Amino acid sequence: MSSPADPLLSVRDLHTGFPIRSALLRRKVGTVQAVSGVSFDLPAGRTLGLVGESGSGKTTLARTVIGLAPPESGQVLFDGRDLLTLPGADLRQARRQMQMVFQDPYASLNPRLTVEQIISEAWLVNPGVVPRNRWATEVKDLLARVGLNPDHADRYPHQFSGGQRQRVGIARALALRPRLVICDEAVSALDVSVQAQVLNLLVDLQAELGLSFLFIAHDLSVVRHISDEVAVMYLGKVVETGTTEQIFTAPVHPYTQALLSAVPVPRPWAAPQRKQILLTGDIPSPVSPPSGCRFRTRCWKAQERCATEEPALADRLGGHSSACHFPEMTVPA
Repeated sequence: MSSPADPLLSVRDLHTGFPIRSALLRRKVGTVQAVSGVSFDLPAGRTLGLVGESGSGKTTLARTVIGLAPPESGQVLFDGRDLLTLPGADLRQARRQMQMVFQDPYASLNPRLTVEQIISEAWLVNPGVVPRNRWATEVKDLLARVGLNPDHADRYPHQFSGGQRQRVGIARALALRPRLVICDEAVSALDVSVQAQVLNLLVDLQAELGLSFLFIAHDLSVVRHISDEVAVMYLGKVVETGTTEQIFTAPVHPYTQALLSAVPVPRPWAAPQRKQILLTGDIPSPVSPPSGCRFRTRCWKAQERCATEEPALADRLGGHSSACHFPEMTVPA
């Protein structure tokens, strides 16, 4: 078992790609480099927010960590053990402690099953976690814990609202008593007021159960609310990491600066004036990413060095790391 100072989850130089095959002979003609050399640590009882544009590799990274996408190389260390080298029985035991809450709270729930059947299915597949004679009681306890009426266990998913369905998804994730929960855009499909309720629920569950969260989101305001640390991904790579305070008050990488400049501000007439950074062009193809710095084709700081030398993710100050050759340069005027 890990000590409080040890990370619960450590990812080291992880690479995940998907082959591109020709339509005629199904020959491999290329590779989509979805995750390229990603490393990070997630301590027990903490939340790491993972942000970036669509296509940056966030979901593929999460699916690789939990074992739904096979990596090409690297390490995924959970409680000090490399999940990629564990034998079958040990791997199944470890994966019980890692659960996922998906983006669409309706598509992720079987419409043919009642809520009780959806939750207890986890115990059917993983015998020994909860005795069968306690399934009904445990389901009601889980529903109450996530803020739902325990008497609604016999209802079907379509009989709940979107926010209630996501609470069912959270209850299902908690059924195996995990230590790590991966939330893949878990609140993006919900109304703003419902988002706040679900986020507060996750915070309460973390305090009560000591959970660790890998929280993927597009909405940086949501990430700021729930995260202890933040990792920013661009085109398969992590380009900046730090505490939530470091990332949101003193972003170093130009991509992070551009993302934060687009965050809506409440009461903008009373907020200090800030310049929005507009990035030109689309995110490059992960099949053939740019040489050197992958962000250079959209970066106002880009110089000749950026095209030939890939910047390393280096610690700049107190655990605040960025992958940029010119972090001291200011935002565009």
